[in-house]
Amino acid sequence: MTVEFLSSTPSITLNNGQKMPAVGLGCWMGSYGEGERCEQMVRTALKVGYRHFDTAAGYQNEEHTGKALRESGIPRSEIFLTTKLANTDHHRVKEAFEASLARLDCEYVDLYLMHWPQAQDESGRVLKQEESPTFVETWREMEKLLDTGKVKSIGVSNFSVKTFDALLPHVNVVPAVNQVRMIHSSSTFKPCI
Repeated sequence: MTVEFLSSTPSITLNNGQKMPAVGLGCWMGSYGEGERCEQMVRTALKVGYRHFDTAAGYQNEEHTGKALRESGIPRSEIFLTTKLANTDHHRVKEAFEASLARLDCEYVDLYLMHWPQAQDESGRVLKQEESPTFVETWREMEKLLDTGKVKSIGVSNFSVKTFDALLPHVNVVPAVNQVRMIHSSSTFKPCI
């Protein structure tokens, strides 16, 4: 097996000046948890040069992602760490963020994303767009996290153009990213770069 190291991953400069590696490793394992597999995957990725890691409260593996990062010996300042707010936590943004930091066992997160624009109640019911907390209310709570110094950038994930346009008139901080997933089948995939 030949392993190619990522020696010079390009960076993207976010709207607040923070640099984000353009290539990152998503820590979703295809099912919830999978902590040990995730931890080993992160360790291997670090060895071959990955420095951007993307996890989420909903993936249920923040603890293992954080452990692999901490035990790597690589300075935290050389790692770009993204995590996400779970849909069931839109009504408790600060508490959910603090819980993610505790699971990751790190001092700060480079990028914190609202995972989806739809909140869910504790039973898993997706709230209607006009039900509180709306994604605008959630975003306003996320903006407050920047004052803590424990998150460098905030953004959204899985927002459509319509949803993103509905958010923008209400923000004090423009989302640094809108992370979207590209799904393809191998027979129809065409590179987008």
